[in-house]
Amino acid sequence: MKRFLVCLVAIISIFLVTGCGKNAIVGTWEGSSNDGLKTTFEFKKGGDVKYSNEYGFDSEGTYEIDGNMVTINLKTWSEAKKYKFEVKNKKLSLTATDQFSPSYKDMAKK
Repeated sequence: MKRFLVCLVAIISIFLVTGCGKNAIVGTWEGSSNDGLKTTFEFKKGGDVKYSNEYGFDSEGTYEIDGNMVTINLKTWSEAKKYKFEVKNKKLSLTATDQFSPSYKDMAKK
């Protein structure tokens, strides 16, 4: 019985840490980049993503989850970008893994 409880706690912890994988970011998220640009990401269940910002820039592409990392590949970008993601208190944060890409903190689910 003790072994079962330890395993159960471990499994629950993994789901909490990873945010239940791909489903954790599914939805429409609004916020601003670290340079103040108002931005919207819409992550769909099938791995498609839409991006828009306050200047009317819109793009579509795909995303892929690996642990707590998301790779976003928009059609208008020259290459895919990797972000560390976290969903906490119903807010999505995307932290860029390179120094040139913007990060997005505390995006609210629409």
